[in-house]
Amino acid sequence: MIDSMSDAQLRVASEFLEFVKSREADAATLELLAIPGFETSYARGMRDVKAGRTRPRRSLARGATVS
Repeated sequence: MIDSMSDAQLRVASEFLEFVKSREADAATLELLAIPGFETSYARGMRDVKAGRTRPRRSLARGATVS
């Protein structure tokens, strides 16, 4: 199907897919922002990442402690 589309049709299809993708992202963002305390928790997590207060996910599964 794609092979038979003109350049103009491909451009319209691409723009439509970008629109759909952005709407999904918007819905997901709104869903996260609706969670009580999410923004505060997210901001704290980003500060922890910037400060290097993180550990690999795999170490969490093994029950490793933070030193």
